[in-house]
Amino acid sequence: MDIIVKNLCKTYDRNQVLDHFSCTFREKKMTCIMGKSGIGKSTLLSILMGLEKADEGTVSGMEHQKISAIFQENRLFENLDAVTNIHITTGKTKEEITGFLKKMELDDIAGKPVSEYSGGMKRRVAIARALLAEYDILIMDEPLQGLDAETKEKVATVIKMQTAGKTVLFVTHDEKEAEFFEAECMELV
Repeated sequence: MDIIVKNLCKTYDRNQVLDHFSCTFREKKMTCIMGKSGIGKSTLLSILMGLEKADEGTVSGMEHQKISAIFQENRLFENLDAVTNIHITTGKTKEEITGFLKKMELDDIAGKPVSEYSGGMKRRVAIARALLAEYDILIMDEPLQGLDAETKEKVATVIKMQTAGKTVLFVTHDEKEAEFFEAECMELV
């Protein structure tokens, strides 16, 4: 089912970030949401996930859908290891998680507390957690931020393989990412 957004409005302290915004996100397609900083991209995602309420407008097509998300922040339990962080959310077995962490080049540190990881390692754990969850719709807010070029390419390849045929909405400022994912692009203005 397509996600249909009609006339969304959202204002924060007299600053209107969404002004009668409408669009359709097609089912089983990857859609890239682009636009300058502060234009409302993250707000749009928060409304779609039900984390924020729009002042006006409607969203349909999200009802009864399982959503997985990669937020701008990693939102990990710092005192727990990668396997446990992912297991808590996904219910996957240690073997399944460890196998996936190998694809993310994290298998050698998977048992250490996340607090000991670099920023890029934490980011990959957050991505792995979202990809291993059961979902109908994956929402990613700048998923590849903080990764060096080589790691970004490897992780993007994993994301692309894991999300083939899924409904994916993602925010990026990088046109090359949108091209790599062969995403339909939508500019928020």
